[in-house]
Amino acid sequence: MQIDMHFYGLYALARAAGIRPDPALVIATASQFVDEAIDDEAIVLADQNAVVPTMTSHKPLDWQNCLPGDQWKVWVPFHFLPGNQPEGGSFTEKMVCRKNSAPARRMLENALSMADQPLGPLMIGIACHVYADTFAHYGFIGLRRDWNRVRNDTVEIKVRSRKIIDYIEAKFEDFKARLIGSAGEVMPVGHAAVATYPDRPYLVWRYAHENGLVVQRDNPADYLEAGRKLFDFFARLCQGHGQYGRSRPVKWSDIKNELKKIITKEADKKNRIKAWKKAISAGKLFSPTAKDKALRYDPRLFKSASVSYYFADHGRLDGCQGYLFHQAAWKHRNFVLHKLLPEYAIVA
Repeated sequence: MQIDMHFYGLYALARAAGIRPDPALVIATASQFVDEAIDDEAIVLADQNAVVPTMTSHKPLDWQNCLPGDQWKVWVPFHFLPGNQPEGGSFTEKMVCRKNSAPARRMLENALSMADQPLGPLMIGIACHVYADTFAHYGFIGLRRDWNRVRNDTVEIKVRSRKIIDYIEAKFEDFKARLIGSAGEVMPVGHAAVATYPDRPYLVWRYAHENGLVVQRDNPADYLEAGRKLFDFFARLCQGHGQYGRSRPVKWSDIKNELKKIITKEADKKNRIKAWKKAISAGKLFSPTAKDKALRYDPRLFKSASVSYYFADHGRLDGCQGYLFHQAAWKHRNFVLHKLLPEYAIVA
C-alpha cells in the first residue's frame, strides 16, 4: 500500500470508528512513516548521548536490500509479516505473507495491549501498517527466495481507463529497466518482480510464478476487507481506552460504499489522496472538524533531524515524536522476531 491508504485511508477509518483527531493523526503518521524511516546513522545529542534510529524501510534500489540481515530486520517485521500457513509446511511456506493471518492478528493484539503506554499510538500505527500490508503483499516473502520470482510476460491488468493503463504500464517498464532486469533477478525479495501492482488499490490483475502457478488478484476487494478489519480494530481501541475517543454511531454499512468508491478510483497517487481528502471534508465518512478538513501528511516531526532540534529546545526526549517512533519501531521489531515468530515455531 501507499500513502493514500497508509495515511489518509487509515486516518479516515480511525476517525469513523470514534478516535479523536489528535491520536488519529499520530497513528496515521506513524503508519505512513514506516515506509520512510530509512535513516540509520546515530544522532549525537548536545549532552553527548546518542540515539540510534530503527530503520523500517529501504529505497527499492538500496544495496542493503541484498543483505539477509537487513531483510530480517526490515522487510520481515514491517512489510511481509510471515503468515505461518500451512502450519506444518516448510520454512519457506511459513514465511509467506498471508492476509489477516493468525500472526498478524496476534501482532494487533500486542499493540492494543500497549495502548495506554506513552508509545501506544505509535505502536498501534506501526502495527496497522504491517497488518494492512498483509492485504497487499500476501503471497510474497520478505526474504530473498525463488518463491518470489514471477514470469514478467504473464503480468496482466484489468483497468477501465486507457490513460491509467498507459501510466502504470510505463511505470512497470521503468521499474523493470531499473530493478527487475538487474537486482530484481539476482535478489528476488518481496514483490519486486511485480513492481507496485500490489500497492495500487484499484487494480485487478494476474501473474504467474516461474513454476506456472497462476495467481488472480483483486486489490479493491482485498483493500476493502482490510478497511473493515481495521475499522473494527479502532472501534475496539475506543471501547477499551477512552483517551483515544468514544465509539460513535457510524456503522460499517454507513461508509462501505463510499470507501469502495474511493478505493476503486483509477488515478495516480496525488488524485487518490484528493479523493480521500474530499470525502473527509464533505462528511461522507464521519462528521469532520476543522482539523479533519485541514488534514495533511507532515512527517517532519518524525524525521531523525527533529530529534536533535527537540532535545536542544527541551533538554529531554520523552515528548519527541521522532524519538518515540524509533523506540516503538524497535519494540515492534523485537516483538515480531523474538516473541511472535518463535510462538509459531518460525524462529527458534
